[in-house]
Amino acid sequence: MWQRAYLHKLKSDLDLWIERGWVTPANAEQILKSAEERPSARRMPAILAVLGAVLIGFAVMSFVAANWNEIPKLAKLIAIFVAMWAAWLAAIPLERRGHPAFAQAAILVGLGLFGGGIMLIAQIYHIVTDDPGGVLAWCIAALAATWLLSSRPALALGIVLAVVWTAFAVELDGDTPHWTFWIVWLAGAALALRLAWLPGFHLSLISLIVWQAINAEAVSDVLAIAPEHLAVFLILEALAIWLAAILFSARAPRFASAAEAYAIVAAFVIFWLLQLDPDNYGPEQSAAWSPFVILVPVALVGALAFFSLTRGLLEARHGGAIVSIAVFSLLWLPLRGTAPELIPWLYAALFLALAAWLVSYGTSRDSRFAVNFGFVAFGAEVLWLYFETLNTLLDTALFFALGGILLIVGAVVMERMRRRLVKQAEGGVS
Repeated sequence: MWQRAYLHKLKSDLDLWIERGWVTPANAEQILKSAEERPSARRMPAILAVLGAVLIGFAVMSFVAANWNEIPKLAKLIAIFVAMWAAWLAAIPLERRGHPAFAQAAILVGLGLFGGGIMLIAQIYHIVTDDPGGVLAWCIAALAATWLLSSRPALALGIVLAVVWTAFAVELDGDTPHWTFWIVWLAGAALALRLAWLPGFHLSLISLIVWQAINAEAVSDVLAIAPEHLAVFLILEALAIWLAAILFSARAPRFASAAEAYAIVAAFVIFWLLQLDPDNYGPEQSAAWSPFVILVPVALVGALAFFSLTRGLLEARHGGAIVSIAVFSLLWLPLRGTAPELIPWLYAALFLALAAWLVSYGTSRDSRFAVNFGFVAFGAEVLWLYFETLNTLLDTALFFALGGILLIVGAVVMERMRRRLVKQAEGGVS
């Protein structure tokens, strides 16, 4: 469906460009022919080469783990490092002869052998194998290869190793957040932007989410943030990323769109959680300065919203809706202790209203993702309310019968609305 929509739009654009003399008919035909070629067919050799490199890396690490005692220690080291440098040197002629995918695979093989060499040295000298220092060295080598050789597979490996490194560090010392991860993360994100590689940027954002999930408890303890404050902090953080993406949407639209999508999902998912478990609400005391930790992202959200509005990048109604998420997230904190019975109803209604607004937001900003996610969020909330309320009031058979009818009718109506709005957002492309 995505390919057909793209080709339909491209054909109409090419006709217009030919009419205006910007493109010759022959060039237009070649452009269309290239676009019609399946991406999987063009990328299959590169995918197979990279997968082969990954398998070779695993083979080396498995070979090291087998503890081959028959070979002298020096011979082991020479074999690993000669093979590593041979792989890296092989990348040079492969690149010069017009085989960039195989050159990247050779770089990845070399990095895999580098990791195998670290494991081998740890094995020979009886170093603890789960020491995060070795993973960090491997990660730095991958990021250095990315910087020196503009290697996208190396960047992907480096980001994955950064996550493994922080997981090992937290496992060894779970009482302290692994703050040094951010140095490596910033390097990886900067390299993804430098290479203009959107999948690498996605990996950076995913690693950011993973780090916060792994370190949530330690951050809560060290910064004296109660769990309820941490939830609000994460919503405010997501809103700040959302607004920052809007500010940079003109300079780097693809990357801004990706960051905005993650921020929307994070903000809505955590905001949805605020309506749960009303029976467990009660006054809890945090450290005296923990509200200060909340005020910092509040100020950041306010500043970003102000700049987005004053620069004409965001309509006032959409800016007001985003700010309202921050306001009601903050309001949730005092309501927990004063009126917990009000929270499920108030925040369910707010979530429905915000989901409906998100559809309007996506339509006005030509964002297919925002439109679709708004419908998903609205449908999920309706489904949740149905199961949470009516299942205790209706007979079982009537409950399921009514639920089935509502689901089918709702699905048909929402799908028609979604298609109409997506078509409008794409400027007439169906």
